[in-house]
Amino acid sequence: MHNLKSNFDRIKPIVKESLAIFTDSNGNINKIGAKPKFIDVDLISLSLTAESLSVSSENLLFVKLQSEYREDFPLV
Repeated sequence: MHNLKSNFDRIKPIVKESLAIFTDSNGNINKIGAKPKFIDVDLISLSLTAESLSVSSENLLFVKLQSEYREDFPLV
C-alpha cells in the first residue's frame, strides 16, 4: 500500500498511544511557547509514514503533500 494518507491513518494511533505520557489532550508535547499549527503527534506520524514509504527527502515529502495530498493534509 503506497497511499500516504492511509498509511498515516494506521501509524497515527500507534504514535499517539506511545507518546500519551508526553503529550497534552491536543496531541502536542508539553512545552512553553506558542501553540503549533501542526499537532506534534501528526508531525511525528507523518515523518514515520514518509520513512516507511521510502520518502527520505523532506522537500519531496512536502512537494507530495502540496500536490497529491493537499485535501488530506490542509495545514501543511
